[in-house]
Amino acid sequence: MKKSKRDKLFFTSLIPFSISLLSTLLLLIFLLFFNSVESLSAHGVSLFVKTVWDPENGVYGVLGPILGTIITSLISVSVSLILSFSLAITIAEYLEGYLKKIVSSILEFMGGLPTIIYAVWASKYLVPFLKNNVMEPLHASLPFIPLFSCRPVTGFSIFAAGVALGISIVPYVAAIILEAYENIPLIYKEACYGIGATKYEAIKTLLSLAKPAIIAALILGFARSLGETTIAALTIGNSMTLTPCLFSPGYTVSALVASQFANAFLYQHAESVLYASMLVTTLISIILSLYASKLIIDWRSRVVV
Repeated sequence: MKKSKRDKLFFTSLIPFSISLLSTLLLLIFLLFFNSVESLSAHGVSLFVKTVWDPENGVYGVLGPILGTIITSLISVSVSLILSFSLAITIAEYLEGYLKKIVSSILEFMGGLPTIIYAVWASKYLVPFLKNNVMEPLHASLPFIPLFSCRPVTGFSIFAAGVALGISIVPYVAAIILEAYENIPLIYKEACYGIGATKYEAIKTLLSLAKPAIIAALILGFARSLGETTIAALTIGNSMTLTPCLFSPGYTVSALVASQFANAFLYQHAESVLYASMLVTTLISIILSLYASKLIIDWRSRVVV
């Protein structure tokens, strides 16, 4: 299709903004890498295979926080999958009229809440609830399983942080799943009912069509959880330990940075180590986000268009 002069002018006017955004991202990665060089040169690979934070003696290892970040994000994605999936299907298929608009508005409102609200609520109410009703029963019933082998002393743990993060990203993941589900052309639903499918069978078929978009939504939710700071810092317990038990306190990279960055300049390599850990999670987040975006683009080109 031939573009008019106005179309070309409009496209040209957008280029500087696009380039500036990309340049900001590249600059961010460069600054993280530049500030990480000092610790990477001094500690090498050992920085990522040990779990220790001893700035007074210049001994560091961020394996625990990195694994804690990944594990809490995996838990959060599992929690958000159950809640977001159910919420999106309910809104799309079972709610109508004003009720649908109200629930959709509540979902958007929850997505816009400051994370400090979720963090305070989780530390005050969710953590004690999980400790008394989930962690302690699991530990008492299945202590031989490494994931549940440690006794939940305070409740502030990797598991609690993962569940809190999962609840906080539900609006984000649910919105993506709902948008993908509703963007499936109506002809597919009509075809299902035309051959005599039940509502359950029609929903199941439509979900199979939206599967790549649902996977992309979970990946984006995982990437979003990687960098969440406030919720993790207030619920994970902030302990530099490495254990297979989910009920023990731990650290995420964002929680480590939040608690140690203010005083890191006082110790040799400490600030650089924090930059190195941020670089790792940033690269993981960018790679996952790009992959998820590709999934959605490919899915739209095959199904929606």
